[in-house]
Amino acid sequence: MADVPGGNRKFNDEEVALIIKRAAELQQTEQVEQEPSSALSLSEVEEIAKEAGIDPALIRRAASTLDTHTIVNRPSPWIGAPTRIVFERVVDGEISTDTYETLVNEIRRTFGDNGVPSVLGRTLAWTSTTSGGRRHSRGRQIDVSVMSRGGVTTIRVEEELRNTAGALFGGLVGGGTGGTSGLSMGIGMGVFHSPALAVAMLFLFGGGFYTLARLIYGSISAKREKELQGLTERLQEHVESAIVAPQAQVGASSGRSLGAGEGGTAIPG
Repeated sequence: MADVPGGNRKFNDEEVALIIKRAAELQQTEQVEQEPSSALSLSEVEEIAKEAGIDPALIRRAASTLDTHTIVNRPSPWIGAPTRIVFERVVDGEISTDTYETLVNEIRRTFGDNGVPSVLGRTLAWTSTTSGGRRHSRGRQIDVSVMSRGGVTTIRVEEELRNTAGALFGGLVGGGTGGTSGLSMGIGMGVFHSPALAVAMLFLFGGGFYTLARLIYGSISAKREKELQGLTERLQEHVESAIVAPQAQVGASSGRSLGAGEGGTAIPG
């Protein structure tokens, strides 16, 4: 076994880097398993960062990006954008039900819809208003949930866009191509007496409408994604404030209720 360098020996920068690198390699080789108790909460990570001269607020922002990346809004290869948008954040700490009124008001302001809020245990759920089985937030299908349990609060904001995509592509591609089929056949067969040209023109018109539908839907999806991400971040700020200073959320809300809007069930304050 190689001799261990004396405790008084000095190491230059290059040697320090090599020592750390080698130690990491040894740890990986030996596959040292961490005990569950070695896991750190976000507040503990913030304390360590503070001692190292790092702003705790930056630690919270960095941690939130880890949660964001657990949900990937992958674009559909056929329509060029996601058919379902989801954002999720996990905040260290729990909130009381007194905070739910503030969260619901933020959601309502964002979408201009009272929606249907409900509470089950420590979970707040909000959905865009329905009437006759159809959503009212400009036809949007939006669901928001805030669950405070197990020492963490999970925020989830999602919107289903399949109906929007179906209506747009069906209307433009199906309707547009069908509407121009007479023109294609008239020019191809009537003018040039060529069935092949008529079919080619039909496909050309169809491809043009398809491309237009992709562009429009991509713009709609990007706008919705930005809106939902902004709401997720604002809800996260409200939750973090309620955890840091819960006494600020208690008081006037006692005894009040939230109207669900259009037949929804009221939430006790």
